[in-house]
Amino acid sequence: MPLDNFSTVVNNPTFPVNEDLFFETRMEPQYAAKRDEHGEYIYDPITGKLQLGPRAGEFSAVYRKDNNICLGMHKEDSYTLVNNKPFFQGIEEKLTEYFTEDELHGVEIKDSISHNGSSCIREYRFNNIKHVIETKEHSTEVSFRVIGWNCFDGSTKATIVYGNIDSFCTNGLISGQYEATSRKRTSGFFIDGFVQRMEKGLEQYAVEMKKLQEYAETIISMRLAIEFFVTLKTSERNRERLQDRFAIEAAKRGQNLWAVVSTLTNYASHTDGLFPVRDTGNNHEGITLMTRQAQVNKWLGGQQWNSLCNQAMFLA
Repeated sequence: MPLDNFSTVVNNPTFPVNEDLFFETRMEPQYAAKRDEHGEYIYDPITGKLQLGPRAGEFSAVYRKDNNICLGMHKEDSYTLVNNKPFFQGIEEKLTEYFTEDELHGVEIKDSISHNGSSCIREYRFNNIKHVIETKEHSTEVSFRVIGWNCFDGSTKATIVYGNIDSFCTNGLISGQYEATSRKRTSGFFIDGFVQRMEKGLEQYAVEMKKLQEYAETIISMRLAIEFFVTLKTSERNRERLQDRFAIEAAKRGQNLWAVVSTLTNYASHTDGLFPVRDTGNNHEGITLMTRQAQVNKWLGGQQWNSLCNQAMFLA
């Protein structure tokens, strides 16, 4: 769960400085504590501190400078420390170079910090780069998003994601249509290839928006929708719940292919409502969502989905 959340709206090309996000870190070599012949720790008689012996392998620890909390342990020869401030401001420098002032106007900024700062995310939602998916019953605005993710515990590489992102979680789950680049922590990693990848992300966003609009305009019968859900390789209970969710989505968006996509997106990104997950610890919820997202990706890329689209377009 995030320990800190910060959000604001940018009305000029200057991005906000959030000191809670821009904390500094340091790396320190780790040493084994000295012990006497009885295995007891040896303390300095003057300072009272533990006496340190040889290096504890090749590892160094990452500490926050403001509170000395340890965020992770890494081998020195395979990890270069990149603090949040240069990481996120490097992204913002490229955003300022790439997008116009009008496109940057009204960008929503949301920061999320979890696990004492081990995982840090800044999201940029571009309200002036958006597409409206329209049907007779409903219209939805889909904004272009850029998300930067920096972590210090080694759970992932530093990552930048851009495109039509439905959801993004610190467990690594991303749903939507997007481009992503991730690199090992070497200084300046986010500069190399960033603009080119962002251009690809924008191109993919435009393609996906056109596809979603086509889905929204393609009416399907309830029979075809049910036949599709029945073919999915999941439990009978899940198939019934997917049908129930489709009825909700169809009432809001219309009885179309877009409602089917929205049903599957809901299944892949929610652990409540029709698709609850019991909290059994060990990140069970996150693992379940990652498994569901893999399922949905397979379903939407499979023969059953292609067959549904072909039948729906033939009958349209």
